[in-house]
Amino acid sequence: MITRLNREQVLCTSEQQEFFEAQQALSHAGIAFRTEVRDNSRRLLERQDVMGIQVQYPREYSVYVHEDDAALARHILQNKDNR
Repeated sequence: MITRLNREQVLCTSEQQEFFEAQQALSHAGIAFRTEVRDNSRRLLERQDVMGIQVQYPREYSVYVHEDDAALARHILQNKDNR
């Protein structure tokens, strides 16, 4: 079971296609994962900057795995295009 206490982020992207490919690669490898999509559109409309960096992307996609599987998951995600 993946909880907030034992999870580790292995991907954070603004590209939806990369997010979907990561989910597919982890699923094929049999690694359990959780996803999170953060909507930044409100911040885009308000034009708020975070530490001087303007928000450019409406959504932020994250993939989390159990901390014990993090190294393997990163390896799979780095080499998913080299199959």
